[in-house]
Amino acid sequence: MPELPVLVCASVAVFLGALVQGSVGVGLALVSAPVVQIAAPRLMPGSLLLVAAVLAVLGAVREISHTDWHGVSWALAGRIAGTAAASYVILVVSGPTLDLLSAGITLGVVSLLAADPARLPRNRGTLLASGAVAGLTGTTSSIGGPFIALVYHREPGPTVRGTLGVFFTAGALLSLGSLTAVGRLPREQLVFGALLLPAVVAGFALSGPVRRHVDGGRMRGAVLALAVVAAVVLIVRGLAATGTA
Repeated sequence: MPELPVLVCASVAVFLGALVQGSVGVGLALVSAPVVQIAAPRLMPGSLLLVAAVLAVLGAVREISHTDWHGVSWALAGRIAGTAAASYVILVVSGPTLDLLSAGITLGVVSLLAADPARLPRNRGTLLASGAVAGLTGTTSSIGGPFIALVYHREPGPTVRGTLGVFFTAGALLSLGSLTAVGRLPREQLVFGALLLPAVVAGFALSGPVRRHVDGGRMRGAVLALAVVAAVVLIVRGLAATGTA
């Protein structure tokens, strides 16, 4: 069992992450992963993947009617490939290296979109690529949402949240299965994740008012801002782990 201060700290972070993701469609891992990684590194990423799966189911159920099923099918095909690659990557590539690479890709995409939103069309190629990157980084670091969210940055809030809810549900289950297959999902990570579920449910339940505010023409800005924050988090974490920060 984790110490009480660790559980409280992680629960607060997960509550805030669930509040953000319930409003925008992405953000749980971005807000909570750095905190949990610092407070209880041995309990990552399995605990947060379990939490992400439950939150994704809640989000998908709430706005399932707005899901872009055609798009999510292509993104999931990419996610399967990325998750399979992650099973190998986590054995041969260091976490810090992957963090820095992911951050560079994210900042590059955000820069293009800030200059010209039409530079990232939503088609089979971008959906496959973003799904693959999300599968890779989501499995290794639990932060993969911003990549697929960027492809949907111009869509209405309900479409973003419903589609990402379905994508994250399947993706989290794939990642958990992948970690189990390579022997990297200890029971204590699942137990800790279960202890965080009340905070997830509370954050999601309170996301309603924020969700309506974001839907008022602010979805694109929120997605881009979260992607930049995710990149910064990955850079800091990667540099700190390599001892150069």
